Amino acid sequence: MVDRSIPVTRVAFLLKYAALVDRLGAPLERLLAESRIPEELLDYPVAAVCLKSAYKFGELACEATGTEHLGLYVGMQSCLRDFGPVGRNLRRSTTVYDYLHKGIALYDGLITGQRIWLSGHNGDIHLNVATVGEPGLGPYQSQLETLTMTTMVLRRALGKHWSPGRVCLTYRSGEDFPENSCFAGSHIVKGAESSYMVIPRAAMGKPFTSKNLHSGQVPESIETQHLSDNISDIVHLQIEAMLCEKKLHIDNVAESLSMTRRSLQRALAEQGTSYSCELADVQSHEAIKRLQQTNQQIADIAYDLGYNDASNFTRAFRHMNGVSPQQFRKDLNLHE
Repeated sequence: MVDRSIPVTRVAFLLKYAALVDRLGAPLERLLAESRIPEELLDYPVAAVCLKSAYKFGELACEATGTEHLGLYVGMQSCLRDFGPVGRNLRRSTTVYDYLHKGIALYDGLITGQRIWLSGHNGDIHLNVATVGEPGLGPYQSQLETLTMTTMVLRRALGKHWSPGRVCLTYRSGEDFPENSCFAGSHIVKGAESSYMVIPRAAMGKPFTSKNLHSGQVPESIETQHLSDNISDIVHLQIEAMLCEKKLHIDNVAESLSMTRRSLQRALAEQGTSYSCELADVQSHEAIKRLQQTNQQIADIAYDLGYNDASNFTRAFRHMNGVSPQQFRKDLNLHE
C-alpha cells in the first residue's frame, strides 16, 4: 500500500489542466507559481507534487478560465491512451467490472490523498470518490475529472450516449453543466454528503471494448511506475525533478511534499536512509549519465548538479564510485 500520510499526486495528472489553461489564454506561469509548483516540474510526469498544491492550481485555473467545471472538460478530453502502458493494461479489460477493478487498483498506486472504491446500493453500484481535506473547488476538479473520464470510458461498453443515472458531488457548484456534457442525461445532486456516480449492477458483466478510443499525447514516463510505499523512492523522484532548479536543500523537498524537515528526516531514517544519501545517489547517477552521454565540462556538470565547485563534485563522485569523474570518462574512452 502507498503511504497515505503523504498526500501527493503525479505531475502527469496536471498536464492536461496546464495545456487547457494555456490554450484558453490564462497566465499558466503565474498560476503555477501561486500554487508553489515549479514550472520545470511539468517536464517530469512521474514526479510527485503535493496534493494541496495540485488542488490550489485547480482552484486558480478555474478562476482564471471562468469555469467551475475545468475537471469536466479535462475528463472529456482524456482517454486510456493518455496513460501509456497503464492505459494499455486497462484496455485489455474483459468486462466493465474488470475495468473498474483494475482501474481502482492502478489509480491507488498513482495518487495518494484520494480514494476510489465500489459499493452496492439497492441493486446499483456506486463508484465513490473521496479526497482529503474539506470539499472545495480544487478537490472538486479531481473528483469531477475521475467521474467524467470513467463515464466516457464506460461508453465503450454501455453505448455512446450512456450516462450515469445519478451523479452526487460534495461541492455545491453554482454553475450548471453544459448541455453537451457526458452527464446531460444524469440527475445531478450538488452539496451531497459524498461524491459518487451510480452504475446499474447489470452493467458490470457487459463486455468491455477499447476500440476507437480517441487518441491523445501519451506521457510515456508515467507508465507502470506507481508511487511507491517507500518515502525514499518518492524523495528520489522529487530530487530528480528539482535538479533543474538547483533547489536541492532538504527544506525545499520537504515543502514540495507538504512535510516538515523533521518529519521527512524521521520517515527516511525509519527506512534506513537519509536525505544526504538520497541526494548523493541522485547526483552520482546523473553525473554518470552525463559523463557517458555528453561532452559537458566537469565544472559545468558540477554546477548543474548543485555543487559549489568542481573540487567538491570530484570528491563526492570519487567517494561514490571509487574514481574521479575525469578518470571515469577517460576509462570510458579507452573501452570505446
